[in-house]
Amino acid sequence: MGAVVLASAAPVAYVTAFAIFKTTASRMPTLSGSRPIHTTRHLALNPIWMFGLFTMVTGLITQSVVMTTLPVSAVVPMYGPVMLVLLLIAIANFGERVQAGEIKALSVLVLALLFLAAAGDLLSGDDPPSSSGPWDASVALWKLGLVVVPSVVIPMWLFTVRDRPVAGRHAKRITGVSFGIGAGILVGCAESSGASMAHLVKNNPDDYVNALLASPHPYVVVVTGLLGLGLAQIGLQRCRLSVVIVVLAVSSKASMWLTGILVYGQPWPQTSGKFFLTGMGLVLCCASVMLLPRHEPEEDEYYESEAAEDASPREVTGHVSTI
Repeated sequence: MGAVVLASAAPVAYVTAFAIFKTTASRMPTLSGSRPIHTTRHLALNPIWMFGLFTMVTGLITQSVVMTTLPVSAVVPMYGPVMLVLLLIAIANFGERVQAGEIKALSVLVLALLFLAAAGDLLSGDDPPSSSGPWDASVALWKLGLVVVPSVVIPMWLFTVRDRPVAGRHAKRITGVSFGIGAGILVGCAESSGASMAHLVKNNPDDYVNALLASPHPYVVVVTGLLGLGLAQIGLQRCRLSVVIVVLAVSSKASMWLTGILVYGQPWPQTSGKFFLTGMGLVLCCASVMLLPRHEPEEDEYYESEAAEDASPREVTGHVSTI
């Protein structure tokens, strides 16, 4: 029971941290993935944002400790109730308007988490499994690289190459869903390696410092975690908290779950019933993301006005020929 209570504390720390990040977003200059040094400097020099980072790290450590005793299937559903709290915070504190599609998406997400909770024995009234599975911290580097490298390269390409200001009505914009998925994949990698670090400490109580330094997991946590939070902050500056963080939560937990099974030796669902519940839960999580709106109404208006301002006199008058 103590592990379950501790598992419930990690999502609270996450939501608190993201609320802090959203508060600082409007007080910062425009951040962009195509200007990493500029973005890093403003994040590192903002004391409120750094406090949010400390809160996030506290949540990550708490979750990692919990996963030394509970499997991923029992940890992920704990994030369901705080998503509702997050929505209330977005409406009450930041004046966000909730669209019909978002209500449907959140309803599907709650249903998905109920399926996952049933698969993790959280609805049966019995105690969750006391073993978290092997969570092999000595995983081969090539196997770890197959997960980490694409998880870093694809979001970085998206937000450094594609995230460049392009004027005009037909300019392609990166949406809150894109920010959430990109940041979520990176955060999921950090969470997986964080769980491996917790197991290394547990299994090497007398020499855990050398065990950690000899493993790739601390470096994966630092690189993917900071990149993920940086992308999340850019998204929070441009898009709504309710969209970015809900998608981030779904993406990161799905990434952590699948990575734990495919790379770190976490057990597959042991019975056909649990396999079905887990599969349905993951499918519904993906469906909840697909139901979210791809563009913000305010964002569309902004880019349309920007296109009008950037239009040349030739385009406005319409009677000057183009040479």
